[in-house]
Parts: sequence; C-alpha cells; structure tokens
Amino acid sequence: MNYAGRAWRISALVLVAALLGAAPICGSSDRSPAAESGGGTDSGPLDAPTEVKVQQIVRQFQNTNHTPGVLVGIWSPRGTFVSAIGVADLAAGTPLSTDMQFKIASQTKTFTANLILQLVGEGKVSLDHHISRWVAGVPNGNKITIRELLNHTSGLADGFTSPTIQAKVPTGCTWITCSPEALMPPVAPPGTKWSYSNYGYNLLGRVVKLATGQDLSSAIQQRIAGLLGLHRTLLPTSGNGLSVPFTHGYGTGDVGPTQTRLASDDATALPASCLWAHGGMVSTLSDMRVWTRALATGALLKPAVWREANKDLIPFVFSGSYNGPGRWRYGLGFVESGGFLGGEGSFAGYESATMHSPARQTTIEVVPPSWPTPSRPRR
Repeated sequence: MNYAGRAWRISALVLVAALLGAAPICGSSDRSPAAESGGGTDSGPLDAPTEVKVQQIVRQFQNTNHTPGVLVGIWSPRGTFVSAIGVADLAAGTPLSTDMQFKIASQTKTFTANLILQLVGEGKVSLDHHISRWVAGVPNGNKITIRELLNHTSGLADGFTSPTIQAKVPTGCTWITCSPEALMPPVAPPGTKWSYSNYGYNLLGRVVKLATGQDLSSAIQQRIAGLLGLHRTLLPTSGNGLSVPFTHGYGTGDVGPTQTRLASDDATALPASCLWAHGGMVSTLSDMRVWTRALATGALLKPAVWREANKDLIPFVFSGSYNGPGRWRYGLGFVESGGFLGGEGSFAGYESATMHSPARQTTIEVVPPSWPTPSRPRR
C-alpha cells in the first residue's frame, strides 16, 4: 500500500503546525506583554481552554498515528504544557516519562550546521569554500559551496535512500563505509534547486573534523552541549547511544501509519552510526528545548554570521506533504515557518520536531516514539 498521500496526517511537523494554530499563545494577533518584552517563558500551566485544545490535538495525533506514546512540550509566556502520554516499552509496559532520552535523527543537522557557522565566525571555514577544498572525490565538488551544503541546494543526491546504503545500516556501519559517492549521481547542478541531502551533511561533519582537529562527537560536546548544559545530548561513537531512562522506538518502515505498533516492531537497538553528522544524535525533551532556543536566536554565533544564516531562506516541500500546512523555508541548517525556527528528524522507531519563536518566546516540541510511514525517506 502507498502511504504517501496520508503522510500529512501523521508527521511530527504536522502536530507542531496544529499546536501553533490551536494555542492562543502562538496567535499572530494575540501577543502577551511578556512575549513582546522578551520576558520569561515559565509562567505556570496553560489556561484551561487552551490546554483542553492541546490535549485533544495530541490524542487525535496519537490515535491517527497509532504510536505507543507521545512526548509534547510547550513553553511560553502564556503558560507551559509538558506531557508524556502512553508507554515507552511495549514489552515491559513501562510508561513514557518526560525525562526519557530518544534518538533525534535529523535534528542532528542543526548541531552540525551550527558548528560550521561557528567556524565561519572564527575564520576557519568560509561559506563560499568549495567542498573540494576539504574533501576530494565529491561529484561537482569544485562547484558546490559550504553554503549550498547547509541549505540543501548542492544538487547532491540524498545518498541514504539507496537500497545499498539502507542494507548496511543494521550492521553498525560507519559514515565511511556508508559513503555513497560512487552510488548515486547528482540530482541537479549546484545552486539550482532545493533537494534534501543527508550525504551533504556528512560532508559537513568531515569539514568540522578537518577544521578543528576533533572528532565530531567531541566538537559537539565542547562547543555546544557543554556550553549549554545539555547533560544527556550526544553523538554516540558506538551502539545506539541511549541510556536509562529512554524510550523505545517502534517501526522500521514496514509498519503502516494506520497499524498499531507491536512489541515486535521495536527498532531501538538499530545503530545510528551510519547516520553520523546528519542524524546520529540522542537527546531529551528538556535538552532539546534549551538547544532550540539557542539555535533560533543564534546564541552561539557571531551576529554577522547569524544574520547571514537567515538571509534568502529557501522554500521547500517534502513529498507527500510531510511537512504539512503552512509555508516552510530552509536556512543555513534550520527550518523556519511562521517565525518559528528549529529542526525535525525521523529514523527507524523515532520521529521528533522542535521549533522556537524568538518573537513570541515560545518553544514547541513533539516526540512520537515511532516511525510512521514507509514511503518517506529516513532523515
């Protein structure tokens, strides 16, 4: 069965979009004085009518997606809503809790991109450098810039949708043994169209290593996680990187979005080492809240670099309307919609999205521990 036509009903980004529309805290014409002044974002619970609407949307999402559980966080001047619904382990019946770790998949890209932008600010990397300056053998490498890798206009193929690469993922392969250079030709000339490329972000990870002399995992800890106090956020160097407490993830792409997840669908142990710079990290609800606020405000970047990262955002649409209603744009390492900036990720067993609006001082995060649709590439 082809599930592409139903993808809009089940993605985490769609739930984020629904929450943006449902909660008065996010309404463009209903702004609180605290939001306007940049005041604090922890002001007690949401008002009762809004909380009821949010709970209804979350329940509808869970029922449609048939995910075992859903983590949701909303933090704003108008109130806070942090919830864990369902179970984290179907076999043991362990309830989901808000402190559990999970795989963030392609939200990893926001970390990799931020490291590159830090290095741009330090003069170690230029957005106009061609990738051939750093990595040999890349198709069109003497024409593709660092900027084009960051905003997915390099024209490079995704790479990791290749059946050959997908077959290697369960073996615990590394980004080197999963390298798709020789497998997939470019899909477009550099700079001519937006086309999502996981391969392009692994190239950026190699640039970080070459420019800093550190492995990517260490660079993330030193330059981001350590500075922000992200205590359970890391890029594992082996295994799946999860530590207790964590939520299991269900669905490997063979489970349809209208099918109830079973204990036998557990994909938690699947290693993410092949995803590396484009999707290998793990984190928690609270850590990702802190990180996305820093990401969306350019907190770890020089102001001139952050301004450059926000110039000429690229409109994009995923196949099957995966990103849902609204206008979505891609900057240098982040997605943007309606003034909210952040990232999204999905990999076997896990999906998540985290968005922050600096103007509204509001963060929204959604984590359904299941992978909802087999027709969509792993990102």
